[in-house]
Amino acid sequence: MTIQKFDFSQYAPHFGEHIEKSIPGYRRLQDKCVSLSQRFIQDDTTVVDVGCSVGDLIARVRNHNQLCRNGVEYIGIDVERKYAEHWEKFRADDLRFRASDLRTFEGFERMSLVFSLFTLQFVPEKDKLGVLRQLRDGMVAGGALLLAEKVLASSARLQDALTFPFYDYKRRSFEDKEILDKERSLRGQMTGWSQKKLVKVLKRDLGFREVETIWNDFPFTAVLALT
Repeated sequence: MTIQKFDFSQYAPHFGEHIEKSIPGYRRLQDKCVSLSQRFIQDDTTVVDVGCSVGDLIARVRNHNQLCRNGVEYIGIDVERKYAEHWEKFRADDLRFRASDLRTFEGFERMSLVFSLFTLQFVPEKDKLGVLRQLRDGMVAGGALLLAEKVLASSARLQDALTFPFYDYKRRSFEDKEILDKERSLRGQMTGWSQKKLVKVLKRDLGFREVETIWNDFPFTAVLALT
């Protein structure tokens, strides 16, 4: 059997619907990102959404903070160019989008808030720490990184027990063959860490002074890391 590489471009026209059906609580997580943003965005800084997909999150954050924060530039970055069809409706003088690989993007600077929702898990293992360090180095004092990832359980037994309820959730919207085919296509592309390792890397290797879990619905978690 030939296994095709998973390609997000096929979902670009209706990606918002697809991700809500694939990740339980995704809309609530977005709402939490928006509500937290005002606490961390600083005047005359940059806010970046790494892996912005259709661009709705960074647009919502911009609209939420536009009247209370001055001189802020909002940037959405995604490697998939087909998402650009969605970006046009959000573009503004202070909101721009770039089709770029985050590993080579050179605009990570003056950042008071960075979002990375389910993006790092697709970065090759050899590049993950470097990407995180690049983000950390581009952040101002008092900045925040809001990072959401698909994580691994702490043991094989827990992984098995917690994974099947997730599959049950996906079966509400997808056929069994669709779920299995996607799992096969993602083999070798996803580089998940356990939540314990994720927090350890953020604190020990990258020097974030505080890391707090703010959302969790296995196998997905979101942490807030403060500089």
